[in-house]
Amino acid sequence: MSWYREILASLPSVFTAPVKRSASDQHRAERLANCLTLYDLNTCPYSAKVRRHLKHLNVAITVKNLKRCHIYQNELIGGGGRAQVPCLRIETSKGTRWLYESEDIVMYLNKKFMPKASVCD
Repeated sequence: MSWYREILASLPSVFTAPVKRSASDQHRAERLANCLTLYDLNTCPYSAKVRRHLKHLNVAITVKNLKRCHIYQNELIGGGGRAQVPCLRIETSKGTRWLYESEDIVMYLNKKFMPKASVCD
């Protein structure tokens, strides 16, 4: 019965055009995305919201579905402290940060990947 949830969750991404970037900006976005991992569940509406937003931002990151591999859940609990999805693992030179809550994840992704609006004179 969860197949219909996946279909419904993917519908908004059909109607939202992905962000367009220059080749150099897209390369920069891909480089930044290499440091991110999303822990999620296909049946979680909050995870679906984050996946849709990633698709809109035209950013591909590593996604670890907790239903597919129990090791992912162990990673999440060991690193982030709880088995709550969605969770974004952010690797930086300063260490690892675990970001929970879909709204916080979307705001972080916007800050990192949303192209800046150009100001017209």
